[in-house]
Amino acid sequence: MATNAAESYEDAESEAKVGDDRWILENSGAFLSDGLALKRWFDSRERTEGYSSFDLVRTYNRPDRSRGFFGQAALESRSMPVMGVIDEVLYDRPKAPVRSRAQSAKWMRDQIREFVMRYFLRVSDFRRPQLVPDDGGGVLADLLEPISWRPSEEIERDGMAFSQVFSRGGGSADFEPTPPDERSRVLDLREVGSVRDAVILRLEVYQFNVAMRPLGVSGPQFLVPLKEESYLIVSPDFIRCVDDPEDGVLGEYGLGYAFIKNPRRGPFAYGPGEFEAAFQTITFRVLEGGETWVKMAFVSDQPRKIVNLTLDPVQWSFTLADFMSFGQASRILAPFKTVLEQMPFRDFNLDPTVPALDWMNTLTAGQASQQLSISREELYRGFLRRHSLQHYQTVLGSLRTWRQIPDWLDESALPEWVRTGASS
Repeated sequence: MATNAAESYEDAESEAKVGDDRWILENSGAFLSDGLALKRWFDSRERTEGYSSFDLVRTYNRPDRSRGFFGQAALESRSMPVMGVIDEVLYDRPKAPVRSRAQSAKWMRDQIREFVMRYFLRVSDFRRPQLVPDDGGGVLADLLEPISWRPSEEIERDGMAFSQVFSRGGGSADFEPTPPDERSRVLDLREVGSVRDAVILRLEVYQFNVAMRPLGVSGPQFLVPLKEESYLIVSPDFIRCVDDPEDGVLGEYGLGYAFIKNPRRGPFAYGPGEFEAAFQTITFRVLEGGETWVKMAFVSDQPRKIVNLTLDPVQWSFTLADFMSFGQASRILAPFKTVLEQMPFRDFNLDPTVPALDWMNTLTAGQASQQLSISREELYRGFLRRHSLQHYQTVLGSLRTWRQIPDWLDESALPEWVRTGASS
């Protein structure tokens, strides 16, 4: 009986996963269209300096720069308030005598091109150093583990991990699933536009925590872990692979993607997987001396709410019933559930965050914002700072891997974990 119940629960989970995949595939085109429209708006504003930016994150003893901005973007079917962050980071430079610098710079260009276009998405996350776990002990030690000082394995990761879940060949209208054992081996981005016209990736963002200080900077700090998983769609419009694009530049190589909103809502209404429209680009630029910079741009809608505190008695009841019946309640009572879900009383959002900020500024005639920086804008700046720090961690983490490999063009000499993207 227990086995049958467990199997029923697994079947229900499998059906939910299939439903999620179907939703992602059916709506990927709309999110791609919005992401590209947002990118065109951003590119136009950058060329004409059509927005005012502000310094967002300061780095010491490095020439890096981080800027944030707010704006109003016109998409194909609507207009929306948006916000974004642009990070420019010095990545690396060749160490060579002046007499051989030109040759060294071209070698650097070829190495960067191969690394970015083929391997960057496979090695953009990394595992933090950790204590060596103590395998000693016994039954008594296991029983007393809550009060034990014995080191145990604690895996912590940083950066962003990408895996390929679907791709669509040129001329085909349907996406094909990527076999599970091949998902971490993300395709060569130079194939997007030739072999494949679209790719859907799964993104895991590590350490995406937003600090909240409701009692001011001297008060207690609460770390809010935002949802760390999202789906992305890559098209040829997001790929950049150009040698000698202009004087003084040996090459530009990069990628980008539009975010796909997750089919199921989490507890937070902002973060990866919760954007109404968003895109990200990552571009490596090799200068004529071999000096390489990375420019990362992220733009998304301004969130209208921060948390999904929804009073939904129907969903709550069926979630509890499914848990108690191993997924059978939703199947047996499906017609009844469908009728209840159409009722107007079933969905009340109780997010107090943004309305409270607006109310406080109305009550104080704007002084809460002017004197104390208590405002929507400051809240959004905090989110943008988190994105900037995430960019910084991802780039610096990949730099360690980039420098570890002597020749990125020699595939036969690359470690297995680089070629497959599957590391411990």
